[in-house]
Amino acid sequence: MPALRYLRDALIFAPCYIVLDWASYIDPVGPFNITPWNPQPALALAWMTIAGLAHAPAVFATIVAADILVRGAPGGAFITLLSSGVLAAGYAALAWMLRELLRGSIGLRSARELTQFVAIAVAGTAIVGAAFLGVLRGAAVIPQTQIAAGWLRFWIGDAVGVLVTAPLLFAAADPVRRAALLALARNKEAWAQASLLVATLWLIFAGLPGDPAQHFYFLFVPIIWIAARAGMNGAVVATALVQLGVVVGIHRTGAGSLPVLELQALVATLTLTGLYLGMVVDERQRAATSLRRSLRLAAAGEMAGALAHEVNQPLTALSNYGRSALLLLEREDERASLRQILAKMLAEAERAAEVVRRLRDFFRAGTTRLEAVPIDELLAAVRRIGASVIGEREVALEVRGEADLAPLYVDRLQVELVLRNLIANSFDAVQATPGGRIRVSVGSEDARSARIVVADNGPGVPPASRESVFEPLVSGKPTGMGLGLAVSRAIAEAHGGSLEAHDGGAFHLILPCLPPR
Repeated sequence: MPALRYLRDALIFAPCYIVLDWASYIDPVGPFNITPWNPQPALALAWMTIAGLAHAPAVFATIVAADILVRGAPGGAFITLLSSGVLAAGYAALAWMLRELLRGSIGLRSARELTQFVAIAVAGTAIVGAAFLGVLRGAAVIPQTQIAAGWLRFWIGDAVGVLVTAPLLFAAADPVRRAALLALARNKEAWAQASLLVATLWLIFAGLPGDPAQHFYFLFVPIIWIAARAGMNGAVVATALVQLGVVVGIHRTGAGSLPVLELQALVATLTLTGLYLGMVVDERQRAATSLRRSLRLAAAGEMAGALAHEVNQPLTALSNYGRSALLLLEREDERASLRQILAKMLAEAERAAEVVRRLRDFFRAGTTRLEAVPIDELLAAVRRIGASVIGEREVALEVRGEADLAPLYVDRLQVELVLRNLIANSFDAVQATPGGRIRVSVGSEDARSARIVVADNGPGVPPASRESVFEPLVSGKPTGMGLGLAVSRAIAEAHGGSLEAHDGGAFHLILPCLPPR
């Protein structure tokens, strides 16, 4: 029932909030909750952002209870109720803004969402702090001389508490990030990173003499390592460990002997660095995954065009054999010939079905089927592709191969797709050139691989562009998508080979040969 669930959540939230309030009551200004570290607002903010603003009354009641239990309600009952109302209303307003801007995306999966969260946390806590100090000053329970220092301490404490704690709570509540956090807990490298982080904190607060704030920059090394390797998930855990380590160091040394406010400002800087670096790593990984998916689909599309010719041949043969069979049916003495024709029809149907299966498998999982391809069959495929690409245009195609070359050990259809792309690019480069010529040569690279060179007498590829032409979406053609060479290189590398651009408009394709017995 909703009422029972509401009560259950409130009974879990209230003691957690009060314990955090008690643990963070460090170096206060006066007897009030004005400290440089306040993680409990993040708990209230996360709860109302995730579960809804209907929980604001429970948040208000919990803040009142915390003020009474932790500080003994130093301003009296009226000031406790008024100040608690200001805090509850402020946290509810921040939660409402987060719900409106994030639209349920509590995982903070983009730089835009992270920036919105940071802006709301930093600006919102400053406004809530000003309202809280305004209530205390209006009731004359805090002197005028402490207003500025108290507001700065309150603002930094709430802002750091929200920036450090809320992302971890959001990650724990988001199913995708929660699964990633659990996987991170089982990662040996993550434990090594956490050990380095703890060792660095010990070095700052116990191992090195002097002000810990002067050595705080050491923490950037493990934070950058963690964020660069584990992304946002690692960053939220690492910054929480840093905050916990700072609090333990303050309790161990004593707040009076440490620049607590300066340390918390450094924690805020470190937190923002870690979160944004982790977000950049996450977005880069997502972009790489999306690019690989796009390249696979592009390869499948390119392959579909190349395979259309392969499927058309057996279908045409089936049609011709079918007509011959109809003619033979009219003659009773041609049953043997009819049987041969039917056998050929079945073979052609199997060939067409195999082509379709290969295309389907490539769409599903990008799988390849390696087979021995003799060099003479490869050269025949090159001539067939060249005739299809060039047609009746006045462009010469020269094809030659070394004698006694070992067969290639490749996926025939994928390699034919690469050759089709390279020959088509060469044709585009020379079709407007008088005496255009395309040369395809196959020779030995070493004992285990062969080199296929596709060259033309066109303008060639400028040296400065020989790597960029393989980048996706980079094309020198007005109607090109810039995927052909990117897909071709990916196929070559998937075979353990390579594809490079060289002088004279030549592309060198290295592919493996059939291993010797």
